Amino acid sequence: MFKFFFVAALVPAMAMAAVNFRACPNGAPTPASLSVNNCAGSECILVAGQPLNAVASGIVSPVGSATATAHIVARVAGLDVGFELPPALANACQAGLIGGCPVVAGTPFDYALVDDSLDAPARDIPVEIEVGLTGDGGVALACVRFDARIQ
Repeated sequence: MFKFFFVAALVPAMAMAAVNFRACPNGAPTPASLSVNNCAGSECILVAGQPLNAVASGIVSPVGSATATAHIVARVAGLDVGFELPPALANACQAGLIGGCPVVAGTPFDYALVDDSLDAPARDIPVEIEVGLTGDGGVALACVRFDARIQ
């Protein structure tokens, strides 16, 4: 009976498994956890034309900001492949920051990136994806990098 309860408790936890990520070189804060679609582990498989749902939870910025602008960079072998965030998603205060702006220094916040149709120029090769938030005066509010393969 105990085994059944253990398995039943473990299945939801595996469905919400976190993606392995790295900090960006700019020293921006990273989230406590990152989930991207149904990915887990070190390489996330994303499907072009399908929705992209990413949630970065528990970000704590040391600076406050009245604004937040999102950016995404996709790199192949270190080179930017020219992926552009849809304009409607660039203003993170309106689309992404859960609870909206302002970002309050020292207070944890969550960011959700929901793109209804992933349009990516690089296909079936390993890419590094960087997602970041920039605030007032260009200050880095958050940034994370993770590995993916877009099919």
